[in-house]
Amino acid sequence: MVSSPEISRLNGSKSRGPTTERGKTISSRNATKHGLLVQKPPLLVTEDLETFEGLVQGLIDQYQPESPVEHFLVQQVAMGVLKQYRLWSVEAAIANVEILKAQRLARFPDVVTPAEVELDSFDKYREKRTPCKQVLEQKKRALEALIHDLTFDLAHQEERGEAKTLEAFRDSLSENYSPESKVAEVERYRDEFDEWLCASWNGRKRKYTANLAEAIVRVERLIELAGQQVAEIDQALAEMAAVEEAIAQANTTTMEVPNPERFMRYQREINRDLYEALDRLEAIQQQPNH
Repeated sequence: MVSSPEISRLNGSKSRGPTTERGKTISSRNATKHGLLVQKPPLLVTEDLETFEGLVQGLIDQYQPESPVEHFLVQQVAMGVLKQYRLWSVEAAIANVEILKAQRLARFPDVVTPAEVELDSFDKYREKRTPCKQVLEQKKRALEALIHDLTFDLAHQEERGEAKTLEAFRDSLSENYSPESKVAEVERYRDEFDEWLCASWNGRKRKYTANLAEAIVRVERLIELAGQQVAEIDQALAEMAAVEEAIAQANTTTMEVPNPERFMRYQREINRDLYEALDRLEAIQQQPNH
């Protein structure tokens, strides 16, 4: 049951506060910032001030420091914990770089052209490796050009007439041909449409005799499939960019540790200082006169 404001004020007026000297001393410093570490903490730009302040306050609540030495040791412990977190972040970043690179290679492999014999030496072979990103961007440009040209052909079919429109469809398919991949549905559909148009070519009359209405249906379907493929490529490029950004961030973190041996030595020193500060703080607080 929630008390009314009047009852709360009445109960509060009965309080006499701390009665012991230690309680009075601690109570008098409830609103005091404990040392330079809290007032101006040496944080990195990627570290959260509120989280660090919570760490310091947690140590203060646990150890209740009174003397300047105790305050210093609490601050030393806080910095030791913070440095340990930083080292763990670096260790994770080192592993993440290798993991992310492996994931990138598995999800976005380079396109490899079969090896060719060098003209000047038959015992030397070479292969051409094209980055996946470059292949996707080329594919996207080809599909966008195909959509543009076919859309233009549809818009001008009346002024061109049936024969010229069919010829324009065939030209748009030929000019935007991408032989690199036959996996996507849009490529298979494009090839089937192209073969259907070629089969309708009348060499004697020098024109295509395919049904225009059916050709228009096929063109509209091809534009739809090409648009879907462009959206999938955009999604893949966005995922690739996210992986590259993660690798770049991890590499930035690992640059802080150019020498693995020095890194391990630094980690041992931090642990030693942290444990020494904890031991000294606990030893002081266990003294009878504390």
